Amino acid sequence: MIGDPESGILFVKTSPLMTTHISKATIDAYASSHNETFASVFGKIAAGAKAIINKTATSQTIPDVDTSYEAIGKMIGAGATVSDAQFCFVADINDADWKTYRSIVAPISKALGHLSPPASPEDFVQLRDAPLD
Repeated sequence: MIGDPESGILFVKTSPLMTTHISKATIDAYASSHNETFASVFGKIAAGAKAIINKTATSQTIPDVDTSYEAIGKMIGAGATVSDAQFCFVADINDADWKTYRSIVAPISKALGHLSPPASPEDFVQLRDAPLD
């Protein structure tokens, strides 16, 4: 789960590959309809995401205590960066140059080739926009 306050929250499941997205507009609308701030709702989503990951993980990373999730949500709602990823690189990129540069990153050059724009829309992984409860 990748959260960015400018674009929303992306959920990615890798086996099988499935994605869904909660847009910034959806979060804004939910916040308005519940008399909450965007930051508060964004933090609640983060807390819920961490809770479901921790509760369903084969090895829990933090104690399964509601206050742990609330603390994480409040930190993220206040603008803190929190990550469980071994690494995560985020950037605005121009993938037009990937063909040019992918030979210098041999271990991932073929994977980058798979990320080139597909020949037809059917080749795209479908992204579903999700509402909030």
